[in-house]
Amino acid sequence: MKASVELRNKREARLRQQLQDTPMRPLPLFQLTGWTHFVDEDVVPPALAPDSPPATNRKEDEQAIAYHRHLRMVPTDAMTHMQEMVVKAVHGNSGRRDGLMDHVIDGPSGTGKTCLLRAIGRTAQREIESAMGGRQANTIPVVHITTPADPEPRVNWIWELGSYLGLNPEPKSLAEVLEMRRHQDVILPVNYVLESAQTRLLLIDDIDRASPQHLANVLPYFDYLRNKLGISLIFCGTGASHRLHQARILAQDLTRVSEENRVRLEQAGQPAEPVSPSPTALLPVTWLHPLPLGTKAEEQELFRRVLTSFEADLSLHRLEKNALSQHAAELHRRTGGYFKALTYVISTAAVLAIQNGSENITMKEIDAATAQLG
Repeated sequence: MKASVELRNKREARLRQQLQDTPMRPLPLFQLTGWTHFVDEDVVPPALAPDSPPATNRKEDEQAIAYHRHLRMVPTDAMTHMQEMVVKAVHGNSGRRDGLMDHVIDGPSGTGKTCLLRAIGRTAQREIESAMGGRQANTIPVVHITTPADPEPRVNWIWELGSYLGLNPEPKSLAEVLEMRRHQDVILPVNYVLESAQTRLLLIDDIDRASPQHLANVLPYFDYLRNKLGISLIFCGTGASHRLHQARILAQDLTRVSEENRVRLEQAGQPAEPVSPSPTALLPVTWLHPLPLGTKAEEQELFRRVLTSFEADLSLHRLEKNALSQHAAELHRRTGGYFKALTYVISTAAVLAIQNGSENITMKEIDAATAQLG
């Protein structure tokens, strides 16, 4: 036991150092140490002295460059609505065991689904901890996992949960990594920790890696977590709603049961009962689409409002007013309104502005950033 505790402490110390060296690094978010750091993290823009020129070593300012490489995903109305809805549902679910429902975030790749998923988790955990009077020892309000690389065996999903909770032993050597190791059954420890740590929300990302057949194998376990422990679940990924609908049908064999009921009623001379709502109608889905920039005034205002939010996050000495929004049409043409591409172009242009000394984003920086995007 002592050796395992020492290994876990070493791993957590290494993760904390990585997070300090590279702000907002995504990989550790699937481990409790990294997620807790993300929840507590308050990214502050580098301070700019008013009416002062940039320092001579500004081009090598690693803090400023690292900050602009990881600009936050500014919120939209749809994201804010989804966040408020799910957080309210988590609070409501805490007082009951029946009637809990999953939530799904769906939409094309690059529209900000993962960012919204994590923003929901962070907001939910902060509110849960605030209601408890602060963070309590041995509590884990939110668990954030990704779909396993091999999603077919149910045990791989359990191991993702175990890895987040720190229950899986870390390999001691490359030989141990390459060795085909037999999977241990960690279901009981995982269930015990989730229950004793009062977990309230489970975030599952990259659900598009799993087929409906894969999900059908693991849905009964998720049902167990929901119905016995009162854990709310959010699935995220492109095509997530379709996969979950089909998986639920496979898991419960709803098509066969519905057909057998219809035949039985007809043979008994009774009219068929109204068809119950399909899983598609019952599953709350939030769709994220690329930001539009059409002819409607409200659409143009939405995209420019997003650009204005990005401008407020920039920390450049000579940044002109409306530096981004004045190029709204061109930025939309080059990124298609996809959040991921838009964030990449703006953050890359900001880094280039620091490195070339202009400290401003013009079409020159946008052209260079777009060239890097390809």
